[in-house]
Amino acid sequence: MSGTITLAADVDADPAVIIRALNSSHGQRAFWTADADVSAGRARFGFPQAPMDLEADVMIQADKGVRMTVTSGFPFWEGSTWEWELSPTTRTGSGTSVVFRHYDFQDSYPDADLGYTAQTWALILDRLGKYLATGESQPLFPAATG
Repeated sequence: MSGTITLAADVDADPAVIIRALNSSHGQRAFWTADADVSAGRARFGFPQAPMDLEADVMIQADKGVRMTVTSGFPFWEGSTWEWELSPTTRTGSGTSVVFRHYDFQDSYPDADLGYTAQTWALILDRLGKYLATGESQPLFPAATG
């Protein structure tokens, strides 16, 4: 089954600040995984529990968001895209609305795995909001301990 994950949250930050966090190694390391490298339209994400890295092409949409398309990595993810779409918030008086989507998984991606992926992305979106509000780094996937 191919599915789409859609999540949304209002965050207390301007779009330019959010885009800097999404399009930088430092930003990605602060809320997603401590093993991240983002530069020049490419990204690599490593995870202590995974035997392979996740690699993606990165496209910035000036003050509107960031899109990443998987070029290699996790089973069923190759060719899938996740995006962070930014717009003025309509639910709170200030900040930015972030709509997150991940789509174009391979057709054989099991429903249960899609559910686990959605749950993980929800936790990542929550950490992004907390990082932007406080400046404190707390990646969902911290560095491997040895």
